[in-house]
Amino acid sequence: MSHNIVSKSIRIKAEPKQVWDALTNPEKTKKYFFHCEVLSEWKMGSAITFKGKMFFIIGIEMTGTILEIEPGRYLKYTLKNGKNDDASAGYSTITDTLNYEDGETILSITDDVGDGEEAEKRLEKSEEGWEKVLAGLKELVENEET
Repeated sequence: MSHNIVSKSIRIKAEPKQVWDALTNPEKTKKYFFHCEVLSEWKMGSAITFKGKMFFIIGIEMTGTILEIEPGRYLKYTLKNGKNDDASAGYSTITDTLNYEDGETILSITDDVGDGEEAEKRLEKSEEGWEKVLAGLKELVENEET
């Protein structure tokens, strides 16, 4: 395990099923996750891909594998760091945990960006990125009509 881990959490005024839907629904992820759709079969061992256009012009595709999944509660997956053709880039391991408390879902995310070359740069980008993603996800879910 590396020492380069980002940990973030946010309280969302919604039930876990609504937050889970926002995490796994490609139509919703592209509204808050840098214009990327998330694509997967949502089973342990299946591929997970975030695909879209950052800033509407820069093509992006991040791929990985679902390591563990408990729908509505827990998701752990890898994502390739850097470009898909860069064999030395390594992987991040992301864990999403949802807990329901006092009418709110607490979404906790950890992102282990790994060690090695460029780890500090990846850590900094991850810190900034997750702040934006979580704020956007909270706004989407809390303003959604149920």
